[in-house]
Amino acid sequence: MKTTRIISQILFYITRVLSIGYLLTVFHMIVSILFKLPTFKLLPENRFAILYPFTEKNFLLGSAFTEAYVLEMILGIAYYGIFFLFLSNVFKTFRQNKLFTLQGTKNLKSFYILNLLIAPILFGILATFSIEDLPFIGMIMAHFIIGIFTFFIAAIFQQGLHLQNEQELYI
Repeated sequence: MKTTRIISQILFYITRVLSIGYLLTVFHMIVSILFKLPTFKLLPENRFAILYPFTEKNFLLGSAFTEAYVLEMILGIAYYGIFFLFLSNVFKTFRQNKLFTLQGTKNLKSFYILNLLIAPILFGILATFSIEDLPFIGMIMAHFIIGIFTFFIAAIFQQGLHLQNEQELYI
């Protein structure tokens, strides 16, 4: 179990940093576009770029500066920020001394709901008006598989929590 805790701790920090990075990217993008900051550039052929702060280097490139496309980018990046945040909470569960906890089962449940319900709805909506040629069906299937595995792990955790609580009553 010690190895599991060490790996979970490493993955917790990696996924938490990724989450913060994605969510800061969304914030930077929204602020740059809304306030027409110097980090926002319109390019030829109705394209746009979001620059790294305080530089002239491109950070994000957009294919078309339309409300639908910008919203698509924001929703996609924000979803993965939330995805990595919830995933970091799952790894946080596995690094605890007491494995079967109510908070752990809640973390697993929120992660499988994100993958089984939110991802198909979001990517289904994005597929209807996206100008990008993304494999939305593949993305939906990948998140569905992740969600199913997490659902089974959550069920095991729920049973473990129940057995652990019963055992504590007898002692």
